[in-house]
Amino acid sequence: MLEGMHMRRRAGYSLIELTIVLTLIGLMAAITFVRVAPTLERTRVRGAANVVAGDLQYAQALAARDRIPIVFSVNTSTKVLQLRNRSGTTIYRERQFGSGGTYDLSEFAAVPASMELYPNGVASQSTTFTVGVGNNRRRVTMTVAGQIRVTVVN
Repeated sequence: MLEGMHMRRRAGYSLIELTIVLTLIGLMAAITFVRVAPTLERTRVRGAANVVAGDLQYAQALAARDRIPIVFSVNTSTKVLQLRNRSGTTIYRERQFGSGGTYDLSEFAAVPASMELYPNGVASQSTTFTVGVGNNRRRVTMTVAGQIRVTVVN
């Protein structure tokens, strides 16, 4: 070896190496997102349906505890659920299911949009709530007798 030449060590990575690594990371992130997105949608819909069912149970308990009818209403255009007394002076609970809310649902409907729950556990009418994102939908039904059921909509 020549005495005047010193071997220099490379410090760092070349621009080509960094570009290849960043491209691979981006590709793996895209593949992961495509595989995980439907699972996240199913989880959001399942959580929203369980919250609606829980709020129905809470309204039943509230009506029994306070011995007054509780109005359970849904505004389908703003995707807001509300529990209040009959006169509307007291709002016990209000949830946002649309954009800006926890669940960001694309579908949130109730038929009928409003019902009353009486202190004896009976509802004024049976009600069906439908929550969904994309192809993932669940239905929450409450009978006049106060039974609550969550089902998957195909």
